Amino acid sequence: MREFVFTIQYEPESDPVMDVFIDHPELVSQSLACAVSSDSLWRLDRYGGPDSALDALDRVLFESGRCEECISRGNCHGHCEYEIVAETPSTRTVYTYRPEMEGCHSIPYLATQQLGGGLFFETVRRDYRYRWRVLLGETHAVGRLYDTLQSDLREGITLHLEHLDTPTRWGDQFVTVADLPAEQRVALEAAVEQGYYETPRETTAETIAAALDVPQSTFQYRLQRAEAWLATQFVTDMV
Repeated sequence: MREFVFTIQYEPESDPVMDVFIDHPELVSQSLACAVSSDSLWRLDRYGGPDSALDALDRVLFESGRCEECISRGNCHGHCEYEIVAETPSTRTVYTYRPEMEGCHSIPYLATQQLGGGLFFETVRRDYRYRWRVLLGETHAVGRLYDTLQSDLREGITLHLEHLDTPTRWGDQFVTVADLPAEQRVALEAAVEQGYYETPRETTAETIAAALDVPQSTFQYRLQRAEAWLATQFVTDMV
């Protein structure tokens, strides 16, 4: 397998959705899933940011009708379905369904048409950048896809090739119970369950350590290692 990585950069007023990210640099999105057929696209995205940014994003997503995965000069307005499937005060998880439109096709659609099936897509959006990673087979030739994407860019958009190389860190953004050593996971779960992270705290490190039947220093070391891993994963994923 290889990964094809490229970033699309947007100038202000070149795309209504990306304008929200440009106006709210603290807003970020990451795709959780993306699937495409010959005539439709489905995707699931997680958006995170302050209320003002998420409210602005809601208005644009639900009202604009513009294809947010399309970068050509064609008229990319058309039918699209959005649904918020989960939300908190600082996040939205949004399902998107979009039919492909004649003369204006999404990046995943063009990739599938050029390279065939078996592709996997990952995206991150932040400020003026929309970064795409495509996981593909060794035999896929991406030169024609790159030329297709580059050939019809609308005004205010530039495409930057990053690399075509061995896959790196696929799936690392998803924290699972298998990613932490068992002792650290148990310490972290106990801290959460017993209210250690509530404000004010509902328990102490000494009390949790006693419940786990380990010295307090051992519990604090394990908890610190788990916290360090979580913090490092979070920051690394935003780079």
